[in-house]
Amino acid sequence: MGGEAASAGAGRAPSFVLERVTQHNLKAVQTLVRSIFPVTYSDKFYQECVENDLVGVILRNGEAIAIVAVKPENFESGPCLYIRSFGVHPLFREKGIGQFLMNFVEQKRASLNLPTAMLHVQTSNNTAIQFYTNRGFVIEEMIPKYYQRVDPPDAFVMRKFIR
Repeated sequence: MGGEAASAGAGRAPSFVLERVTQHNLKAVQTLVRSIFPVTYSDKFYQECVENDLVGVILRNGEAIAIVAVKPENFESGPCLYIRSFGVHPLFREKGIGQFLMNFVEQKRASLNLPTAMLHVQTSNNTAIQFYTNRGFVIEEMIPKYYQRVDPPDAFVMRKFIR
């Protein structure tokens, strides 16, 4: 990581680079996560993000504008790459950053030789559901009361099967 760069295209945002989360940029990451997600992440989550090559952040002028965090998991449905966190600050959406993050997910899934990628998404988050659906994810099930202190608390499990 650190060298993974992409151009957003003509007339779009300048190139962006996916960097590791470090103690130096951790506060910026926490600020981003608190501003874009309705759930609260634990201190353990943030510590696991630091210096982990399965987590990346895009910074702009010292501020975090996007995050992706994945982890190999072994659920009842089998092994997968679980997307723990995936988000782009609203001011930077529609600039190719989400697809850039998804490319990172796909590269990690392939390098770990996992057959699927999986995530949970709040049932009311139509923008995210559409984003994932457009990239080959399907809704597998709905889990009532998955989230605590969030309305609605229900989540969809979405999975992308690799052909």
